[in-house]
Amino acid sequence: MLISESMQKIIRVLLNTKKLTLRKLSSECGVSLGISSKIINQLEKTEYLVRKRGFLEVRNYRKLLNAWAYSSSITDLKKLEFIGAESPSYLIKKISLIANKNKLEHAFTLFAGTEIVCPYVTPSEVHFYILESEKKEWENDLRKERIFPAEKGNIICFLADKSYFYGKIVNRNIGVISLPQLYVDLFSFGGRGEEAAAELSKVIKNV
Repeated sequence: MLISESMQKIIRVLLNTKKLTLRKLSSECGVSLGISSKIINQLEKTEYLVRKRGFLEVRNYRKLLNAWAYSSSITDLKKLEFIGAESPSYLIKKISLIANKNKLEHAFTLFAGTEIVCPYVTPSEVHFYILESEKKEWENDLRKERIFPAEKGNIICFLADKSYFYGKIVNRNIGVISLPQLYVDLFSFGGRGEEAAAELSKVIKNV
């Protein structure tokens, strides 16, 4: 990652919210007011956003979104891999049922995410975010449903903190990461991911 975790949290909130005061932004992203102020000053100097009557507004949504996409990569995240016998579309539903039944955080990303919100490429693997703090619960609950750890699996869980789930979408009880985060993940994944990101950008508000 080429940008700090704090800046990434702030950008994620900015791209999912229309207008915020600096204090509200700091609260929403869980970054101290002092650090938030420094980062906002940087973004303002580089003309990514402006202040209007005490509110922060993204000046060029696409420019900021692409700057984030070029500066971070989903492949840098820690992950767990599992193997499941069913098709990806069935596994998406199965994993969602496990999450909802056991009250575990989850949000699909990459082609499993686009399958829910903007179908483009039929997924051959299932990628989703979980809270790192719920890692053990997921391992136990997946095993109960005959989904087992694997060195190279068709189910990939990215371990993240709560900030990654900001702006999460819930569609038919299936959680999907926010559209800006999904775009960044697809773009950084490369290959067909970049094509899917371009397709997704057509439906992201303000892009």
